[in-house]
Amino acid sequence: MLELLTYDFIRHALIIGIFLSISAALLSPFLVLNEQAMIADGLAHVSFAGLIFGILFINQPLYIAIPFVMAASLLIKYLSTSKTINGDAAIGLISSISFAVGLYIIKKSTGFNISVESMLVGNIFTALKTDMYLAIIITVLILVFILFYYRKLFLMTYDLNYAKFKGIKTNLIGYLLAGLTAVFIVIGVRTIGTLLISALVVFPAIISSQLTKSFRYTLIIGVISSFVIVVMGIFIAHPLEAPVGSSIVILYTLFLGVIFIYNKLKKGLKIK
Repeated sequence: MLELLTYDFIRHALIIGIFLSISAALLSPFLVLNEQAMIADGLAHVSFAGLIFGILFINQPLYIAIPFVMAASLLIKYLSTSKTINGDAAIGLISSISFAVGLYIIKKSTGFNISVESMLVGNIFTALKTDMYLAIIITVLILVFILFYYRKLFLMTYDLNYAKFKGIKTNLIGYLLAGLTAVFIVIGVRTIGTLLISALVVFPAIISSQLTKSFRYTLIIGVISSFVIVVMGIFIAHPLEAPVGSSIVILYTLFLGVIFIYNKLKKGLKIK
């Protein structure tokens, strides 16, 4: 297994995977426990259209995809907070429109030589150094954001009304969180894929909540489990010639299943 580290593309994939796993685990509790997990899936579909626009118009699709998805995330946040449209409905509306537009452009555009499948499932082994640098940058930004606003984010996650009562600028923090999530999703879609990137956000908080009731430990366990599973997924996927994103999600599922069984057995022993 260590022989794989002699290849540059494996090392780059590991660096990208590790930093994306940390970013996802840091975002996970604040989105999943606040019932906003679906925003990751919705923004992944939006980023599909954003990357297609970028591919068609310039050589660096991220220059268009990142502001495009950030604008969509802020619009979703605005619609949900202004009560104009239900939050889930806003996510579904904007994501489905964006995805449909992306597919339409692919169908009607001439000379579009990028595989749609590769955009849906991603390929971290063909990632560019730009993706690696962006993964590092977004992780640092998310970490700084959470460290700076940790107490306020904690209150917003468990009692939004009390947070507003305490004078916390919930709208501003919410928009910042949505913007950072959008950038993370765009970078992740390029490597993990449109269909699977949201799983990286959803699983850490779910797994952690099965093992601890402490919010701080939810973050810590989420980061550790995400780190281990993503690294394992990369090492397993390459020799099997399997998609990395699919391997990671399957490992997450198996790990969560083991935790469920362990908790059931533990409860059964306590009853006896």
